[in-house]
Amino acid sequence: MATAPRIAFTAVRSLSGMGIVRQDFKEAASTTFKAGAPLVVASGYANECGADPALILGIATEDGQGGAAAGDYSQTVIMAHPTTMFLGNLSNAADNAVTAQTDIMTGYGILKHAGTGKWCVDKGETSNKRVQVWDFWLQDKEVLGDIRGRILFTFDPDISQGVQS
Repeated sequence: MATAPRIAFTAVRSLSGMGIVRQDFKEAASTTFKAGAPLVVASGYANECGADPALILGIATEDGQGGAAAGDYSQTVIMAHPTTMFLGNLSNAADNAVTAQTDIMTGYGILKHAGTGKWCVDKGETSNKRVQVWDFWLQDKEVLGDIRGRILFTFDPDISQGVQS
């Protein structure tokens, strides 16, 4: 059993065959999020979500730029569209979760790692489901049973801010 490297959330492909949807949004003031962080728009500005958020707009493509005022900078967001497949780690609060075949098509929450600011799919959170695991991303000699394994997932369409009416 090995431990996979911690990675930022990123989009890898579209399930519909169309392009991955990206959109620019003005950042909130004093943003400090990392690339790959889930974002939400509140009061017209993009900012980092909290753990297991009620809405997710999408994923930041670069670190927050920390503007003194809201709107000083823009952020390109990879929209959390239901047909976009994302790559990330499967972990938990203790950072010791292992991948298992039973993770496929299972819904989990999301969690921010306190030390790095990178987000992961939280195998320990099955009540506040925000994503669905589709497959494993077995690269660099990774195998099922690895700690913090890499997975492919989609965001729950019910919390996707970009598809809400």
